Amino acid sequence: MAELFDKKSSDYDNWYQTPKGRLVDKIEKEAIYGYLKPRASMEILDIGCGTGNFSLELARLGVKVTGIDVSEAMLAKAREKATQEGLAIKFLRADARKLPFGEASFDAVVSVTALEFVPNLADALQEAYRVLKPGGRLVVGLIGGNSAWSRYYEAKAARDPESVFRWAHFPTLSELIVAMPGSDVQGKAVLFVPPDFDFTKVNEALALEAEAQRQGRTDGGFICAVSYKKRTDGN
Repeated sequence: MAELFDKKSSDYDNWYQTPKGRLVDKIEKEAIYGYLKPRASMEILDIGCGTGNFSLELARLGVKVTGIDVSEAMLAKAREKATQEGLAIKFLRADARKLPFGEASFDAVVSVTALEFVPNLADALQEAYRVLKPGGRLVVGLIGGNSAWSRYYEAKAARDPESVFRWAHFPTLSELIVAMPGSDVQGKAVLFVPPDFDFTKVNEALALEAEAQRQGRTDGGFICAVSYKKRTDGN
């Protein structure tokens, strides 16, 4: 698996320079930050950080970020970008299924479009929850199953034997919520703009997105959930 992501590292960031990539990134980040609520001086672990999209943005906010990924090539890109911006971020090669941190190490843990690739989602989420401090929050974003986007990536994988999506599992929102550890869990779906939309029409895309969210649809291409870890006093 790491080798597949290593091969994608050289052009991975090109996605964010396209109209589609920019708008998708905006929609996903709004959903993640709505739950994560990052603040300066927080210690946040970014699981599956890739080339550092979320890690760098969090660091710009004054967050103390640690990013982990299985791909050393992706991490090299992330380190290079952090150095260029003068951002102090710890980037480590590690497996989400066995994090090299003690219990209660972070104020928050975030993972975006990474845990689709672990064999057992619930186990990986429990491991992320383990390193979370009491009173902290675990925020996870994934490509949503039974959506236009999951079908798009499944078709892509069927055409390309080297596609990383051949190894992905796309849970529905209800499946993600069930898999989240803890008793205080919330979730939502976003990204209802289909992948074949003309993403240069930003206002039309945002209007479509807003209407789908107003309707309370759960079949979005991006699903997001948060679990709040209770303090020892029960709060």
